[in-house]
Amino acid sequence: MEKSQDNLILTDVMIILHNALNNEGKKVQRIVEDLHEGSSLQEFQLSFNSWASILMYHADVEDENMTSILTDFSLARDNEAEHLELKELSESLNEYLDNHSVDNLERNAKSAIIALEHHQHLELIEALNDVLDVLNNEIGKTKLVARTIRHLYAKIVNLRTSQEDHFESEEALVLPEVEARLSIEDKKKLIGKLLIDHESEDPNWLINWLFENVGQNNRDTISKALAL
Repeated sequence: MEKSQDNLILTDVMIILHNALNNEGKKVQRIVEDLHEGSSLQEFQLSFNSWASILMYHADVEDENMTSILTDFSLARDNEAEHLELKELSESLNEYLDNHSVDNLERNAKSAIIALEHHQHLELIEALNDVLDVLNNEIGKTKLVARTIRHLYAKIVNLRTSQEDHFESEEALVLPEVEARLSIEDKKKLIGKLLIDHESEDPNWLINWLFENVGQNNRDTISKALAL
């Protein structure tokens, strides 16, 4: 497929979303860094809830509409199966070097990519739940103690790392495959789902947040994508 600018508009939109979410994570971490014993968690909770809501919506749309596009491979893998995928990839690489088995290498490489995507989604959910566990333990307490601040900081750093690792892998490995498989019309539909929550009372809540947190060039790219 010819990679025109319109053909790659999905990747452009995804990178804008990823960068905005990464910036949101940095903002939440800065709030935690400013906490001290006796601080209120109100500002943190508001910022974290916003970040978590956007991240979870984004992950859900990906799971339902993007990752599952690669239907040649099962997404329901446990850790043992994922390790096996990587082992098979290594073996197929050796076979390729010996026998030039390009098809076998490509098949196993794609399978390993999807295993990694699924595994990283699970890591994101686990990291989010870790932060929520810390917050739930603080409900009803009048003062924030140093131990809780340390735990919260560690969990936020872990969530940020999981998110950034996931986005980096997705942009390098998954998005090129999705771009190659989807038609222009399918990309338009997916962009609409990524930016507009039709099941919400306020369908534009995510795109409004995005427009408030990106520059004019990125807003122009998003507007162009929605107008295609």
